[in-house]
Amino acid sequence: MEKTVFFFDIGHTLVTGAAQSPRRLLGAALGLDEAQTKTVGKLLMTLCAMDPATVAQTITHFLPHLDPETVQREVRRLWDEQIRCVREVPGATPLIRRLKEAGHAVGLISNIWHPFFLGFQKTCAELDALVDFRFLSYQTGTKKPAEQLFQKALETARDHGIMRCWMVGDSYELDMAPARRIGMQGLWILCRPERERPLLAEILNGDRPAPEGCVPELGDVCAFLEKKGYL
Repeated sequence: MEKTVFFFDIGHTLVTGAAQSPRRLLGAALGLDEAQTKTVGKLLMTLCAMDPATVAQTITHFLPHLDPETVQREVRRLWDEQIRCVREVPGATPLIRRLKEAGHAVGLISNIWHPFFLGFQKTCAELDALVDFRFLSYQTGTKKPAEQLFQKALETARDHGIMRCWMVGDSYELDMAPARRIGMQGLWILCRPERERPLLAEILNGDRPAPEGCVPELGDVCAFLEKKGYL
């Protein structure tokens, strides 16, 4: 089988985290309305900040009505919680190890901020060491579903002589759709079908293209790739 790169989403694909997203948790802690919560969410995912103080300062710049000390305290609390909350999805490291042993490359394309990535690296140290390419929203300043992020990943793979690319993730709109539009194949891990019901209906009705593969959980990826001849 020709060498292939498999790009993976991180959250809800390789690992799990807090029950709510960082923007929701911080929005609730700071008493933000929906528009302000979205502003904070975009900042968290696209700001290349390696410490909570920088995040807090940026938030108070865009939302000057907030008390700086409160923002500093709540960002620090959330930062620490985000590092601690990361848990590997069962089978993630063995899957990545098997792909590498089969001669394939592995990459990450994820909307993520620094503390959650630190938690990922701590919890999944072996997996992270096996990764060849990383395209993380907070490092690139661009978040999914922007096609530029996927295009950059595709071009990087081709610069390394890898022509075949797959995107593996849990979201149709954030992972499957943009990846397929720029020429990647998609493997959808439909681990939260209740969140995807409207899209599933559109796919079944032929209004949206189906990805090349769909499995209910990460543990089914190996069997799918075996049938496809990758493993």
